Amino acid sequence: MIVPSACGGDEPEKVEQVDLKELLFANSEVKKGLAIDSKAMKMRMKYDVYLPPKFDSEMAYPILYLLHGAGDDQDAWLDKGDAQKIADNYIKNQGGTPMIIVMPDAQLTFYMGNYEQYLHDELMPEVEGRYKFNGKRAVAGLSMGGFGTLYHALKYPAKFTCAYAMSPATADTFKALVDTQSDKSVFPPFTIEVGNQDTTVDNAAAKDLADYMKDKGLSVEYIARDGIHYWNFWQECLPKALKKAGDSFK
Repeated sequence: MIVPSACGGDEPEKVEQVDLKELLFANSEVKKGLAIDSKAMKMRMKYDVYLPPKFDSEMAYPILYLLHGAGDDQDAWLDKGDAQKIADNYIKNQGGTPMIIVMPDAQLTFYMGNYEQYLHDELMPEVEGRYKFNGKRAVAGLSMGGFGTLYHALKYPAKFTCAYAMSPATADTFKALVDTQSDKSVFPPFTIEVGNQDTTVDNAAAKDLADYMKDKGLSVEYIARDGIHYWNFWQECLPKALKKAGDSFK
């Protein structure tokens, strides 16, 4: 678009192009530093929330719980992982399912112990009461958060529509969690994605777990591709995790 120069010169003045998609879609919103005085954790626990473009407080949304890795906190996916930009692209440009994304702080708990009670008895009721929730939730995470993803989706399978574990730490006890459910149809579909050059976690153990889960009748996609234990790898995982979650919410 060009308009005549206001200075009266012969050269037209160039005006910056406006992205029509930005006009048609209200921007997403991120709420950082929300907190709960947790009885289970005996401290104030922080979490961040992503609200999708064109968020309507009167509309019910599904929720993705997006878990960070060891050494990070609730801000990591936003500050290091570009989660807002990636989620906006999924919803705006790919026609993806609008969802609320909750990013909790887990410290170094591996999402177990007292944190397990906090997550299910305090954080989930808090968030799902603060916003209109349509009853569908998914879980995804990286490294320690991948461990948490597998742990909670295997232990509480009926609560989640899908689980996406990126570069996950694993434990032998996960197989026992699979075996505790006689009806394997209660489990959500799982994706486990690892980097071939990742030496921080045990990819062989992750592959063994995936094979065990498949043998028991669970739906598991195992992806091994080039990558190390770092943010550029997880940034490439996140669009796939969002699509899996979005498809599972339909």
